[in-house]
Amino acid sequence: MSSIKEMLIYGLGIFVLKGLGFVMMPIVTRMLTQVDYGELNFLVSIASMMSLFLTLGLGDILFRFANGQVKADNDAVMRQCFRLSLLCAMTFICLALPLSGLIMSWLPVSLRLFDLQLLLISLSLSSLLTVPYCYFRMTHRALPFMFFSVVQGCLQTLLSIALLVSGYGVTGMMLSSAISSSAIAVAVLVYFRSHLQGARATFSLEHYRYIAFIVCSGIFVYCLNGAENWLVVIHLGKQQLAIFFAAGQFGLMISVAFEPFRMWWYARRFKVHETDPEQGARYAVLGVQIGMLLAGGMLFMAPLLMDIMLPESYRESISLIPWMCLIMALRFHSELLNIGCFLKKNARWASIINGVCALHLLIIGYWAVGAFGLTGLLNTMGLTVLIRGILFYVISQRLVYLPYCKSHLIISWLIFIVLLIVNITKVTGYRFIEFTILAVNTLLLLYLYRDLWRDLKFTAWRRHIPN
Repeated sequence: MSSIKEMLIYGLGIFVLKGLGFVMMPIVTRMLTQVDYGELNFLVSIASMMSLFLTLGLGDILFRFANGQVKADNDAVMRQCFRLSLLCAMTFICLALPLSGLIMSWLPVSLRLFDLQLLLISLSLSSLLTVPYCYFRMTHRALPFMFFSVVQGCLQTLLSIALLVSGYGVTGMMLSSAISSSAIAVAVLVYFRSHLQGARATFSLEHYRYIAFIVCSGIFVYCLNGAENWLVVIHLGKQQLAIFFAAGQFGLMISVAFEPFRMWWYARRFKVHETDPEQGARYAVLGVQIGMLLAGGMLFMAPLLMDIMLPESYRESISLIPWMCLIMALRFHSELLNIGCFLKKNARWASIINGVCALHLLIIGYWAVGAFGLTGLLNTMGLTVLIRGILFYVISQRLVYLPYCKSHLIISWLIFIVLLIVNITKVTGYRFIEFTILAVNTLLLLYLYRDLWRDLKFTAWRRHIPN
């Protein structure tokens, strides 16, 4: 399957799976109080944290060690990854449900016990999808991935609306997640069962070290991308968390829009690096530039989307959008310009960098949100992702040098900074200026990578044109 076709299919699947969550925002924010919406989003933060332990970084293991030329060996690695996934999910659900009351006592805010238990069930079942979904990506089978994503997204959305209308509130949202996760987990495993039959690879100490470093790195990444919700709820309460989370959803929209490229590239970046490092470096820079273009597009679109999606009580969120877009633009650098940190030393440096930056955010952020509120937290988040991007770039280049085109990155940053200044200052005709800058940025990317677009165009679609 051609690259562009694969990315389009992934895009459709991700839009339905995650994009429907944004479509639900106007309904959820109007049918739940701000306190309930803050509680729902705190449950989402708990889910993000616990999923790190459940998935064990097995997707990264699959992409890293199952990229050889022999299909039987790759499949054996996949089966061992799934075995570990199943073992972890069963252990988690057997321990977490009986101890859910104890877990509740550790949380900084009150939640309903049944809501937490539904969340735990949903998490354990969703974790079983990690290895099959990554295998689909690795073997270029985008259609099954899209199909199951679409079904899960539609099922969860319909159930959520029905339960909200019936007055079940936050519990209804958790119930819809548990039901849809259960149904899709069963369906995927039935579809995938033939691939699970056969020999399993024997993991060495190197594999388990890699898992340990990936899990540690993931925990630290959660501190960078999710722990801020805990800081807000501890200092400012559920209502301010609702305001902060609503703004964060627009940053998440940028990430979802970027997901087709991310899913396509992450499944093959190690293989491309081995065969053509220069091409790998070029794709990485292209990814950063696309991400920055999407962040700039959100600066332009956010005011319009907020008018449609959020009630008047959430208008405070709009002042946080420029910060969210800047943070996302910086985050793409550390996500994509880092391959050396994952190729060498069993990904040890990824854990170290993420750990240092997580400590910085937690310590400085705890003080800043208490002293300066959301503004202090956003300043700390921006500084942290800047430090993280610099560390990943410098150390990765020392471990594995790649010829990144710095001039392309500088051009994208100049354009983004001008766009950010225009958006903040609200100069006369700023909407037209923003649109013009975005159009110029898009045309410039098309020109800079014209050989790639031409190649994609002819290789992807020529065979579909009748002679």
